[in-house]
Amino acid sequence: MEVKSAIITDKISFREKIRISKRTVKEVKNLAPLFLPTTLFRQLLSVSEGYIGIYVSTMVLSGLEQKLPIRELIVKSMLLLSIIFVMEIVNRWVEKYNNIIKQDIFERMYTKRAMKSIELDYPDLESPYISKLKNRMWEDNNWGNGMFGAFVSLEFLIYQFFNAIFAIVILVPVLHNIFQAGNVLTYIFLGVLLIMLIADGIGEEYFNRKTLEWMTKEPERPEDIDISWDLHPGALINNLKDIKLYGARGLFSRYVEEYGKEYSRNRDNSMADSGGRRALFNNMLGAGVQGVCYFFITLLAVGGSVGIGMVVRYVACFERLTTSIQAMIRDSQSFLLSARRQSSTMEFLDAESSLYKGKLPVEKRSDDAYEIEFRNVSFRYPGSETYALKNFSIKLRIGERMAVVGKNGSGKTTMIKLLSRLYDPTEGEILLNGIDIRKFDYHEYMQLFSIVFQDFSLFAFPIAKNVAASEEYDADKVRECLAKAGFDDSLKKFVKGIETPIDTDYDDDGVLISGGERQKVAIARALYKDSPFILLDEPTAALDPIAEFEVYSAFNEMVGSKTAIYISHRLSSCRFCNDIVVFDKGEIVQRGNHEELMCDTGGLYYSLWSAQAQYYEKGEKVYD
Repeated sequence: MEVKSAIITDKISFREKIRISKRTVKEVKNLAPLFLPTTLFRQLLSVSEGYIGIYVSTMVLSGLEQKLPIRELIVKSMLLLSIIFVMEIVNRWVEKYNNIIKQDIFERMYTKRAMKSIELDYPDLESPYISKLKNRMWEDNNWGNGMFGAFVSLEFLIYQFFNAIFAIVILVPVLHNIFQAGNVLTYIFLGVLLIMLIADGIGEEYFNRKTLEWMTKEPERPEDIDISWDLHPGALINNLKDIKLYGARGLFSRYVEEYGKEYSRNRDNSMADSGGRRALFNNMLGAGVQGVCYFFITLLAVGGSVGIGMVVRYVACFERLTTSIQAMIRDSQSFLLSARRQSSTMEFLDAESSLYKGKLPVEKRSDDAYEIEFRNVSFRYPGSETYALKNFSIKLRIGERMAVVGKNGSGKTTMIKLLSRLYDPTEGEILLNGIDIRKFDYHEYMQLFSIVFQDFSLFAFPIAKNVAASEEYDADKVRECLAKAGFDDSLKKFVKGIETPIDTDYDDDGVLISGGERQKVAIARALYKDSPFILLDEPTAALDPIAEFEVYSAFNEMVGSKTAIYISHRLSSCRFCNDIVVFDKGEIVQRGNHEELMCDTGGLYYSLWSAQAQYYEKGEKVYD
């Protein structure tokens, strides 16, 4: 499935531009309803301050021309300047409040994207479509500060709108004279002004389109260098241990340095060159517009249409009007550009889950008498043409202990993902007590399983909340599960006990625990859930075979009468199971206990056992 994002270099229709802009404004309103009202109020204050200043200048000049008392002019001026001062204080306070709102919107949008990732089904998150969309979203939000770019453009646009409205109101008398005169000079003035403003709009559209092209352009790399985005400096930090340990700087220098010279410099130079041309174009056009306005107002003053004092007011207002129109053209284009950068985010938020969600409740059985059957199941991962499982059939009954072994990539983990409905089969069906699992309520069905994956995750929350995977928890049960998982001694070291945060992401008092300790917390979490089916998917792969066997043996005692499935590519760890299933290339090729499988000297199990025996010969006493 390909990305259909609107963030592309092709031109889009005016209707699409309006839709994107409206969607961005709507999202801002949903995240922070007070942002637009406070922005309108603040920009109204800002514009009013400027025009009161213009009025003070005009009043003083007109008063001097009319020979009004100096004392009267000073009093009026001080009063108006005091009003400006108060308005400025209010404006700064509202601006501070608005900045807090903007930061809050940024955090809310980040949270909204994170929660969407949680809500989406697992197959969707791993699909090529979502993967490309998330990359696009990351790039879009790193250009122009993401949503902040839209904030700035929107604020400027509102300011210039009010600026233009105030200028038009003040210029009504002189505009009336201009249109009433109706001479050739008037039409030339209006024509030149209109042409300049149209040229400004066309130029802004051109430069924004070029910027968008650079944003979405694929990196241009030297022909003999095939470099991954994983080699950018931020990603290299994660590999510094190996780079330093093995002195691999020279290995990376050619890739990184040449990449920087050939790609980054070319792109940055192009954008800087374009930015210079853009600034020159805007400055020349702005100077031309101001020159035309000054020239025409001066002619009106010489002709006696306006007084000397009013010349300052009208020149300033004309300058503000034309500047505002130009700025609105630019700011609207900037806002559109920022809004288009958010289209990938909006598309991600609009993405729908693909898994079918049934409504049939899962039967609550006190005896946990559940049977799951894979019936002719085949599965391909999204975007892959190769089957991870092919015509796979097996039955899992309550209370059984099953070991699943095989080479890496043989389909062991895939079976677990299908069993827990992280994915649905490409072909065939999985049955729970004879009913297709897709017909059951998704969340109720998920409650049947406690799984510890090889790449399990702990969260930067207190230990208790990690074990319960919830804000609410039974403290005694948490301690009991941690004890069963062998975490007692570690827990005694922490002053806060089960309230001790893991890691320091959210709490400076957090602790860094070892890989083995993290593994025990993950096992305790599986026990706390108290599900009928408990599965260990190579969570101890980093341990040596003997240590892994000890963990699995202890866990075997913990699960009691529940169904337990142990997955490992090391056969010795699961030897205590009477039912061993051997996977190869997505199919079951052997099944039986250790002794039965070892009798088949031509089978895969015997071959794997013989190959691995040297690593756990010392553990034979443990196994026997």
